[in-house]
Amino acid sequence: MDGFEDRVLVTGASGFIGRAVVAALRARDLPVTAVDREPADASWDDGVTAITGDLAEQEVCIAAFETRPRAVVHLAALTSVLRSVEAPMRTFAENVTITQVLLELSRGSGVDSFVMASTNAVVGDVGTETITAERPLRPLTPYGATKAAGEMLLSAYSGSYGLATAALRFTNVYGPGMSHKDSFVPRMMRAALTGTGVKVYGDGKQRRDLVYVDDVVAAVLLALDTRYDGRAIIGSGNSVSVLDLVDAVRAVTGAEVPAEHVEAPAGEMPAVVVDVSASAETLGYRPTVSLEDGLARTWQYFQAQ
Repeated sequence: MDGFEDRVLVTGASGFIGRAVVAALRARDLPVTAVDREPADASWDDGVTAITGDLAEQEVCIAAFETRPRAVVHLAALTSVLRSVEAPMRTFAENVTITQVLLELSRGSGVDSFVMASTNAVVGDVGTETITAERPLRPLTPYGATKAAGEMLLSAYSGSYGLATAALRFTNVYGPGMSHKDSFVPRMMRAALTGTGVKVYGDGKQRRDLVYVDDVVAAVLLALDTRYDGRAIIGSGNSVSVLDLVDAVRAVTGAEVPAEHVEAPAGEMPAVVVDVSASAETLGYRPTVSLEDGLARTWQYFQAQ
């Protein structure tokens, strides 16, 4: 199938994943409308129309759709689980209301395809069982609930208006460009740079699926190219324990990175184990970057900062 050839509106465009998506779209010479509260990225060229502002403001949304996008990649969201528990109303406003507004504007302005970043938190805690896209929605936090609500809105707009809507459930995304983030991989990279250690929750045997940012971008492009309609899990399909992850960072960086075990916070998931085989069949998604290669590339990026 031919690749997507029209203007793409990217929300959250100045974020970690957003910048990578914008770069990939520009590499295809596609015009991009980039919306974010943060200022435009200095690397963006004339093919990027940057709109700085809050999507909660009507004029920002209108300005974005006045550029006539044919597709939307919706990455903007409040993504902190902890913050969502502290501020559920704000989380609803940012993650559900704005998604509804963007879908409605898409419906009325000729948008063909709407791709939203979702999460496996929509299924709640399944222990150490494997997460598939067919599991029932049972979120345990406001963050998970708002993403589940977003998925339902996408389904409704697909069913009622024929808009191709893709909910891509990302696992833990890592890679170059995340020096500002406070997730576990950048914390370990900073520890390796400074000769300090990291805090590990509990015994460190909880398992996580880490997916390299290039694989996530590839999934977004696939969804655009195929006008994918439905949900798909975007991960590596290879879960590792937190302790194994620390060992992998030690091997890549040559640093000691001592681990201090601390009490796990309430709600710490025992495992995130995902099956990406269905995503290969439906979307054509196949992760290509191993954890070792991805960590090595991330370490090179951190060293160059």
